[in-house]
Amino acid sequence: MTNGTRIDPEEREPRAIKIKQPKRTGRKIVLAVLSVILLIAIGGGVFAFIEYGGELELPFVSEKTEETEQKPEEPSVPSEPEIPEENEPEPVVPEIPEESEPEEPVVPEEPVEPEPEEPEIPRDEWFMLLVNRENPLPEDFSVETVVIDDQNHTVDARIAADLSALIAAGESEGLDFVFYTAFRSVEKQNELFREGKTDVPGGSGEHNTGLAVDIGCAKGNFVGSPEEKWLLEHAHEFGFILRYPADKTEITGFAHEPWHFRYVGREQAKLIFESGLCLEEYLAQ
Repeated sequence: MTNGTRIDPEEREPRAIKIKQPKRTGRKIVLAVLSVILLIAIGGGVFAFIEYGGELELPFVSEKTEETEQKPEEPSVPSEPEIPEENEPEPVVPEIPEESEPEEPVVPEEPVEPEPEEPEIPRDEWFMLLVNRENPLPEDFSVETVVIDDQNHTVDARIAADLSALIAAGESEGLDFVFYTAFRSVEKQNELFREGKTDVPGGSGEHNTGLAVDIGCAKGNFVGSPEEKWLLEHAHEFGFILRYPADKTEITGFAHEPWHFRYVGREQAKLIFESGLCLEEYLAQ
């Protein structure tokens, strides 16, 4: 278009048009910064919604959210508290245990203690000699005697100490004993038997052994006296027993003689006294 010459558009030769591309570097930076800011804003909003969404009143949050969200308190007239319905408790029916046969209690077996052995009766000892009408003294019997009072009464020397202790114990309590009869020889016994002064022949009476004495009191009747009562309670402590009790006459074969005491030793006298037996019964065990 120079020199005022008009060129026909059809005659113009096409020329290559070079399009100049705008520089976009600064624009890209701006877009990138905006993108970052947008992402941060979006992320912060999401975080705030998650953390505080339940507390914020956002228009886009639906009033019908999860049941855990609290509804804002609406000022209203306080209503009467609801009274819970009273439900009658169901009666508890106790279970009845099934009847069963009671078990028998187990009784522990008590240890069986061996019964104490009764002491053997020393039947062969001299102080356990049995003499009566059925058991007379052997013909060769002999005994050593000693005098026990001023009346020259004698007894087997082996019982003198216990007899003396018996008399001394009674006298210490104010009693006054005397001896009616003590040892009597077989010959003297036969003489009295012939004279009818006794119904016991020689060798069949205990006075022939030197182990028996007839004890009385110095004054008054012996039966029922303090001396008799004391002897019945204490004679066995010194080895003497009442030889002919009133309730044993059919066994002994002799009438009751409350003054006749026989020596059998302290141990055996205690056992016989506690048993309530006469000498015949005791030896027959």
